[in-house]
Amino acid sequence: MQIVRIYFFCSLIAFFPYVLVQSVQAESEGLKVHSTTDALEEEGTPAPLSDLLVKGVPFTAPLKEVPQSTSVVTPTFLENRGSTSFQDMIDYIPGLSFSGGTSRPRFFLIRGVGELEQYEGAPNPSVATIIDDIDFSGLGIVTPLFDIDQIEVLRGPQGTRFGSSALGGAINVRSKDPTPYTSGSVQLMGGNDDLRSGAAAVSGVVPGTDERLLLRFSAISSKSDGFRDNTFLGRDDTNQRDENLARLKARYIGEEFTLDVAGWMVRNNNGYDVFAIDNSLTTQSDRPGRDDTSADAGSVKFESQLSDQISLTNITSLMRTRIGYAFDGDWGNNPFWAPHDPYDFFSDTDRTRRMVSNETRVTSNDQMYVHGEDVRWLGGVFLQRLTEESVTTQSANDEPYDSLITDYRANTFAGFGQYEVPLGNATAVTFGGRVEHRRTGYDDSRQADFSPSFTMIGGSLGVTHDLSESLRGYLSVSRGYKGGGFNAGVRVPTERRQYDPEYLYNVELGTKGSWFDKRLVSNVALFLDQRRDQQLKLAVQDDPSDPLAFTFITESSARGRSYGIEVENSFKVLPPVEIFLNGAMLKSEFTSVPDELSALEGRSYSHAPSWQYSTGVQATLGAGFFIRSDVTGKNSFFFDDSHNQRGNPYSIVNASLGWRREGWRVIAWGRNLGNEGYAVRGFFFGNEPPDFPSKQYIQRGDPRAFGLTVGYDF
Repeated sequence: MQIVRIYFFCSLIAFFPYVLVQSVQAESEGLKVHSTTDALEEEGTPAPLSDLLVKGVPFTAPLKEVPQSTSVVTPTFLENRGSTSFQDMIDYIPGLSFSGGTSRPRFFLIRGVGELEQYEGAPNPSVATIIDDIDFSGLGIVTPLFDIDQIEVLRGPQGTRFGSSALGGAINVRSKDPTPYTSGSVQLMGGNDDLRSGAAAVSGVVPGTDERLLLRFSAISSKSDGFRDNTFLGRDDTNQRDENLARLKARYIGEEFTLDVAGWMVRNNNGYDVFAIDNSLTTQSDRPGRDDTSADAGSVKFESQLSDQISLTNITSLMRTRIGYAFDGDWGNNPFWAPHDPYDFFSDTDRTRRMVSNETRVTSNDQMYVHGEDVRWLGGVFLQRLTEESVTTQSANDEPYDSLITDYRANTFAGFGQYEVPLGNATAVTFGGRVEHRRTGYDDSRQADFSPSFTMIGGSLGVTHDLSESLRGYLSVSRGYKGGGFNAGVRVPTERRQYDPEYLYNVELGTKGSWFDKRLVSNVALFLDQRRDQQLKLAVQDDPSDPLAFTFITESSARGRSYGIEVENSFKVLPPVEIFLNGAMLKSEFTSVPDELSALEGRSYSHAPSWQYSTGVQATLGAGFFIRSDVTGKNSFFFDDSHNQRGNPYSIVNASLGWRREGWRVIAWGRNLGNEGYAVRGFFFGNEPPDFPSKQYIQRGDPRAFGLTVGYDF
């Protein structure tokens, strides 16, 4: 009830413009909403969200013309919420969730399809994460979200575009490009939990280059204490967030080509101290962990018009990431566990990943493309070399007792294409496909040695039709795939050492359009998914007295089914007032499982709530002021495939009050104003001496946060 009262109060404030319409109409006449999530801006007339180009799909197109369920997050939305992390956006995006267990979201799920963790084994993601054309799948959104152009979330298999990393969908992040004029931004932020952040960006033309060479540089540093109190150490920063980014982008505009070069560096030195025996925000760890991320990456993109009908794109990317992940395995200290001391466990992993890739695409020139009248096509090849090395050490009472050194290698080659044929009458048929071959190698210090290879095929077939000038409908059928792999644990039975690729068959029916003179914008998608050779990852505790003694087994003999609906709606009830409602309903279940996992049959997928929503209102108050309030929520969901524990439903209230004028912005923001307690990850195992009963333990989400952002754009 407290949440309902807070949200009702915020909504009353947001609708205050109804009373003031007459007095502020002259000032608000020039203010126009340009998206469901963007604030109303005083200067200029930005393109509507539905007109923003989505580049993570095979054919670049405005969002309103993309024939699949897609969401876009814009920079103004990030600014209005005081957000520097993608974590703050997840509950706004229908069908998207994440599995905790890290300092920032790293393991994403779309429609319940995705990974829950990577403690052991090789990377094998189901949701592609692409940042500035660089593949970070399985590593999360490693960069703070400053100077970002937009974030695209593509739901359903994206095999033609991203291959085996995109069984469930993809997240495509694009930072802002250099501009042919001097521009930039400066931003300062402060808040509770000792939050302090500073950021700056500058862009323009290099003198003496005849306006052909453009540069953009951006940097951000953000720190906070991490919303945990460690009573044993007397510290409130053992779960700190210390996140830093520097990025340089260059664009050279030639006579018949464009060359884009991007390079950036990330240094995130986060603590990791989130678990407590009583599932609270107060920890007792004597050896707090860490979740450090170091990333150095770059990309080179060459685009050229080969003729009036054909264009060429070549993208080369490379990156090196190092992740240090450590945690206190017993979650306590010797005095805390007395008289059962010494009871002390600690796990420390260092993982280094290197990747180099090249993609070459040839596409038709569709600058004058008209839906239902013109043909368009693309074809390309993709090559990638990925290696990952890790060293894990587990210790008890400060003495190492187990270690694992791994070396993983994967070479991938793929060919892909897509073709669209007009049928007339504003109707077109599109079909595409991708053939991918992956050759892998793995060995470790426990004498494991694997070198499996897989050839996988995916594709799609769709029909799009313009139902009216402002409404488009589509029907698509697609098949996505995910690579097979191997189980490296010493206790894994021989017959379960390797597992096969997984396939997902998707049928989607949807509409995108507007009504009432574009005052109401609505996107709706219905979908049905069938999973074959579904991969399940199980964790078995080998020794109840050792909280780190687990064997992880992935097997691929299950089947699953899911169906649901996703909606995104915005409605301008008055020129200065907009309300929105986004949401998803999902019914998922394991339809067939191995005999030893019979308890899962008929159960829904992990981290796949049956409903989730976000709804709210935003309005301008005149004189440059605006206000926004919203509430997001989701139903309970199962935490893991290894047990049937689940969290509780929850709703979170957020609000912001801001002012924009002549490039300045001042925004007061608050998240989780009701201080709702909720879980982002859950476990079920024994961790309490002397009897070590199996119990549910959770990682709680962030409590109430509030702060102030001051920025200037020039």
